[in-house]
Amino acid sequence: MKKLDTARFTDTSRSLIRYEWDDKKADMHYVEHVTFNPEDKTVKQILKQFTIEDLEKNYVEFNKHEAQGHKHMTEFLTHYDALTAIIDKRWDDIPEGYEIGAGQTMKQGDITLEAIKEVGNDQEKFFKLKLEIFELQEVKNSKNRQWKAKMRKATTTLELLALLYEVYSTLENEEGERQD
Repeated sequence: MKKLDTARFTDTSRSLIRYEWDDKKADMHYVEHVTFNPEDKTVKQILKQFTIEDLEKNYVEFNKHEAQGHKHMTEFLTHYDALTAIIDKRWDDIPEGYEIGAGQTMKQGDITLEAIKEVGNDQEKFFKLKLEIFELQEVKNSKNRQWKAKMRKATTTLELLALLYEVYSTLENEEGERQD
C-alpha cells in the first residue's frame, strides 16, 4: 500500500475506515473504504501508519470541519444576495446598513475615492453623473461656454469633479465666504 494521506473511522461504531492516498505517477487521488477488522491485510497496513487513537481523533476532527463547513454554508446562503452583490461590485444592490466585516457597514451613502474613480469606468453611471451636474443651478446659470464644453468632454470622474470645483471655488455666499 502507498503512503496514506489520511485515514479515519467513518462513524462512532468504528466499523469502517476511510483512507486516502495519492498516486503521483498517475496524478490521481484515491478515497477507499475498508471494514475494520484488525486481521485484514489492508487494515494492518493502515494501522502501521495510523493508530486506532489517530483514526478516532481524525474522525472527530473531520466532523468538526464538516460542522464548521455547514455553518459557513448556512451563513453564506443567509447573506447570498449581499455577498454576490459585493463580489460582483453591484454596490447599489447591497442592503442598507449591511455589515461587511470588522465592524464596517456598507451604506449607499458611503463614499471612497476608489468608488468615485470607478464611476468614470461605467459609461452609464458617468453619463448620469454629468447630467446631474449640468442640472445644478450653478452650472445652469454659468455663461462660461468654454468651461461647460470642458465638462462635457471630461473622460474621468476626477477631471469632471475638478472642473465642477472651479464654479464652486469662485462663488461666494451672502457672507462673502467661498462655497467649497
